[in-house]
Amino acid sequence: MSNTNPNPIGAAPEAAPKTLRERGILYFKSLSARLLLLTLLWVSFIVTSIAYTMMLNWQLEASAAAKAATGELRYHAFRAALVAQPSYDDAAFTEELRVSDRQYELLKAGDPWLPLAIPEDPEIRKGFEELETAWRTVIVPVVRDARELHRPVPMQLVESYARDVSLLVAQIDDYREHYLWQLRYLQILLIVLAIGSLFTIMFLLLRWVIRPVERLGDGIKRLSSGNLKARIDVGGEDEIGRIARGFNHMADRLEDLYTNLEQKVAEKTVTVEEKNRHLAQLYEITSFFSQQRPLEELTDGFVERIIRYTEADACLVNLIDVRSDRVHLASSYGVSPEYLQKYAELNYSDSTIDEVLEKNYPIRLRLQASEDEHWQRLAEQGFRTAYCFQVRSSTSDVGIYTLLFRNEPELASQLVQLLESLATHLGVAIANRRLIERDRQFAVVQERQLLAQGLHDSIAQALSFLNLQVQFLDDAIAKKDDQLRDESLNAIRTGVQECYEDVRELLLNFRERIHKEGFVEGVRTVIERFEGQSHVSARLSVNGQGAELTERQKLQAIFIIQEALSNVRKHAQAETVDVRIENGDDLTVSITDDGVGIDDELVQKRKGQHVGLAIMKERASRIGATVKVEKASPIGGTRVTLFLPASARHEEA
Repeated sequence: MSNTNPNPIGAAPEAAPKTLRERGILYFKSLSARLLLLTLLWVSFIVTSIAYTMMLNWQLEASAAAKAATGELRYHAFRAALVAQPSYDDAAFTEELRVSDRQYELLKAGDPWLPLAIPEDPEIRKGFEELETAWRTVIVPVVRDARELHRPVPMQLVESYARDVSLLVAQIDDYREHYLWQLRYLQILLIVLAIGSLFTIMFLLLRWVIRPVERLGDGIKRLSSGNLKARIDVGGEDEIGRIARGFNHMADRLEDLYTNLEQKVAEKTVTVEEKNRHLAQLYEITSFFSQQRPLEELTDGFVERIIRYTEADACLVNLIDVRSDRVHLASSYGVSPEYLQKYAELNYSDSTIDEVLEKNYPIRLRLQASEDEHWQRLAEQGFRTAYCFQVRSSTSDVGIYTLLFRNEPELASQLVQLLESLATHLGVAIANRRLIERDRQFAVVQERQLLAQGLHDSIAQALSFLNLQVQFLDDAIAKKDDQLRDESLNAIRTGVQECYEDVRELLLNFRERIHKEGFVEGVRTVIERFEGQSHVSARLSVNGQGAELTERQKLQAIFIIQEALSNVRKHAQAETVDVRIENGDDLTVSITDDGVGIDDELVQKRKGQHVGLAIMKERASRIGATVKVEKASPIGGTRVTLFLPASARHEEA
């Protein structure tokens, strides 16, 4: 069976119909259009039949109500003659006439909601009008005269009126009989049409749907059994016909793939090689970003690799500075120096970067058609096409990078996905670089604060003391007080020596390279330096083989020990110091002296002013540790205890 597909994929499309008649014929060939039209006709017929049936029922009900209301007019006529007698009061007579008039008004106006209406028949309408005229001009004046003159009502006149009412009732009844027969004929017709339409629909479904689907299923069965020559011959331009042509086209492709498998394998191999090349490029740029590099080197390396991957004519990397609401050009390739000088920095709100970042996909721009000055300048340099990719980290927008071409290339979807992934890697690398720089700056600020606190606790106080002694010396010279002069000079000499020792200690502390030696070796170095400065004997004892401290924990712990020993030198007047290290799961370091001791009440009173204690506690909090300062014994001495729990050691690690 030959292929019936007249328009396979890749072939020229059929010419679109131009005239209204051709479009209508083509639309009617559609199965969905035919089924929709058939359904529309069927539903329209049903709705019309129901509406007409409802109209007939309404006419029957309205005429039945009109017949009953008209028949009541006879009752009201005889009732009016009765209450006209002197034995009835005026209220009953007036009420009866009012009820009769209201009955006529109801019949004349009708009520569609009851329903009630006089049939729209000229003869019935004329009879009703004559009956109403007889009531108002004959019956009512006669009964009023009889009431006023106290004489009986002429009954022959009332009976004549009643016969006219009966005649009108009979006419309405004949009118209802006519509509009743119409309703019966319509119901019989609906039954016949329903049966006929059922067979018609079954015939059309069999011809339009069932048989073509059976042929389609048979072709699929033959193809699935291995018969690549299986084709489906389904005429028509409807959906099933298009499915059949698609099936035939698929069978052609399968047969072609089977006969040209080697060629297809070669094509797939080329595709796999392209994917492997993309993976190698992705791995290369990921390795490049994994190394700590300056921001300029990151962007320049990225641009150099992107140019090599895409063979673009130029590339621009623009980064956002959120604090200044500016966009600066971080790296570029292939554009003129004049452009770089003019557009090295842009307002974020005025640049096209804001528009690009609003999208979640790359944007392709035709530069010659753009009205933006930024793109027009690039078009003047001969660039025709720009691809803009968003550079984002996991938390924020970082910027964009733009590929510029002097022609109008169509980048493959796989290459576009690769370029998007590279943009994400660039955004993460830049964000990480900024975080590292921010952490470094924060660490420098913290160390500067600690240095300032150390200067305040030692040198600043010593200088304040020297300033006071200089004032005493000035007063002693002015007053020629030799004793006060000598005392002031001795105090200044002592203060200068202490200030010198404090400065030397601070310099030694901040020059210390703690990370080059272990924790215990670092503590021994600190103790040796303390003994050389203070001439106080110090002992070190170590118990336990706990895990090694991290560099951060080791640095802060040794600084705390240095501060504690510095306080011993300045204030304790001690002869010996005992330093104990208990290194198990937890780390406990205690520095105990035999000096004058510490006043707990004074410490609590000056809690916010004692910088040395504040420095130790602040350093301990950075590593999750605690510092406790207390009396060593009731008779004197001070103990400083540093406690680092195992949980904090594991979290830091």
